[in-house]
Amino acid sequence: MPHITTAHNIQWHYEHSGSGEAIVFIHGFGGSSRWWWQQKEFFEKAHHVITLDLPGHGESTWQQISLHEMAMDIRHILEALNLSQINLVASSFGGLLAMELYRLIPEHISRISFVGAIPKFARSSSYPAGLDIEKIHTLSQQFEGNYASILDIFFRSLLTMKERESPAFKSIKELRQAENLPQRPALKAFLEILEKADLRDRLSSMICPVQFITGSDDYICPKAVMEWIQEHMPNARLDFIEGAGHLPFLTKSEQYNELVQNFFIN
Repeated sequence: MPHITTAHNIQWHYEHSGSGEAIVFIHGFGGSSRWWWQQKEFFEKAHHVITLDLPGHGESTWQQISLHEMAMDIRHILEALNLSQINLVASSFGGLLAMELYRLIPEHISRISFVGAIPKFARSSSYPAGLDIEKIHTLSQQFEGNYASILDIFFRSLLTMKERESPAFKSIKELRQAENLPQRPALKAFLEILEKADLRDRLSSMICPVQFITGSDDYICPKAVMEWIQEHMPNARLDFIEGAGHLPFLTKSEQYNELVQNFFIN
């Protein structure tokens, strides 16, 4: 399987398939490139699909690294693959990385589709979204114990009860059981980034077409913050998937894929 070692001494695992316009998929906290398997099968028929494991996730190695350094590494990977123009699809934490990557190479990014992603994940009195900071601290502390169990509980909280009772959930469980657990230091470092990152000022500088897809029952990205985003990015496209939580690309893949495809071709 392809790997690229970057200047930050991280061996990034990536896969690419198909041909045509390039789409780079960036997963979120605690995930891996394998989470995009349904999108890979769908989009590789007409696109060059690139999926990658973030540091300390999947098959990528871990070194302490900042959000900006991760974006620099992805730029290096794109250069190594001779990709001069790309579309981005980013989930949750991956959305922060996509925003940072856009800041580095705006001229090389044609469109960005976010799913369950917002520019700030730490909730505050003036920002009704994301996670309570104390809960972020608690989660980080819990990872000192049986972090596999804690990660599983957190993952289940991202799905609605109906999603957890759906036939798709069995496949999702099998997927997670078959993949490598994220490395504990990576999870704790990512939580620190989630707590501190505030990229709200980036929205006004994004001039490429942007889409935000959100589950109607996503407690991290509620409709209130989507309305805030639309106020600050009036040209952004907002799509809601009814009955979905934070990861609709896993649980309602057909509807999700159609929304992304429609955004890319229009």
